[in-house]
Amino acid sequence: MYVIEANNVRDALPKAVEYLWRRGTRQVTREGEAFVAPEPVTIHYKFPKQHVLINPIRDANPFFHLMESMWMLAGRHDGAFLDHYIKGFSERYATHGIVMDAYGQRWRHGYRYDQLTEVLQHLSRDPTSRQAVLQMWGAGRDDLRAESSKPCNLSVVFRIQDKRLNMTVFNRSNDLIWGCCGANAVHFPIMQEYIAGRLDVGLGGYWQVSNNLHMYCEHYAQMAARVAQTGIDVHDHLCDTDTTYEGTEPLIEYPDEFESDLFETLELLEIVQEGQEVYSGDISNPFMREVVIPMAFAHQMFKLKQWDDAFEAMDEVKAEDWQRAGREWLERRRDRIRR
Repeated sequence: MYVIEANNVRDALPKAVEYLWRRGTRQVTREGEAFVAPEPVTIHYKFPKQHVLINPIRDANPFFHLMESMWMLAGRHDGAFLDHYIKGFSERYATHGIVMDAYGQRWRHGYRYDQLTEVLQHLSRDPTSRQAVLQMWGAGRDDLRAESSKPCNLSVVFRIQDKRLNMTVFNRSNDLIWGCCGANAVHFPIMQEYIAGRLDVGLGGYWQVSNNLHMYCEHYAQMAARVAQTGIDVHDHLCDTDTTYEGTEPLIEYPDEFESDLFETLELLEIVQEGQEVYSGDISNPFMREVVIPMAFAHQMFKLKQWDDAFEAMDEVKAEDWQRAGREWLERRRDRIRR
């Protein structure tokens, strides 16, 4: 077992890339050739709230990461919602429009009960419990003989220590670039913060245990192409990064209203996707009203190539980390058009 200690995702990504570059073996996988870790790997995020990746070489899409996290919390599995943020998402990852291995749907609907609610009720009754386990593998009745996509992340274990909620995620196969230090580093900490906020406890550490951590050569080549003109090797360039972190905003300020706010926000996001203005004054929790919705509007303006409106919407985003990530992502795309 190899352990990577990291303050946040910006710290974890270069350390993990360096590890796979130095110690990984090149193997042919179902999805293409990859650098594969020779052993299980654990990444310990000391500050999981610092989950917004800002790295121009990785060029992560913060709009997709944030909206997918909300989509997951709401328990959805419709690919059309995510098609708005990643072109062709359903075509690649959905079957008849349904994302079969969608985590959120398994959290809330995979069994005869809502697992998120069950974990909340269980830890409310017994904060010292070691039985707060959320299941993803099997929650969609997975069969090894089936051809459908299967969840890479298997289960999540929660534990309250010193009035803080710790979280350990177990993973069978983890793509470092798009999964582990991409989407996973956002949606799992957001779920962790959701549970902690509803329980009124602090946010502890996040451990991601990957039985097979790998980095696809195709993704590595894409990043290398972005720095080809610099003469610097891609893993060296990734390691030469600023791991300081901006201010952010709490996910939950009003726990009793959060659930209704979440589902209302998802409805409003679909209206935004249609290009319409929305009224968000009825939403109590500022993160939804002042981060999620303006981010969605900024992305819609980007799709319409209305750049001034897109950046004006980003100015309304109250969380400094999401605002910076969104602005820089938009700037890179605007600059490409102007060249």
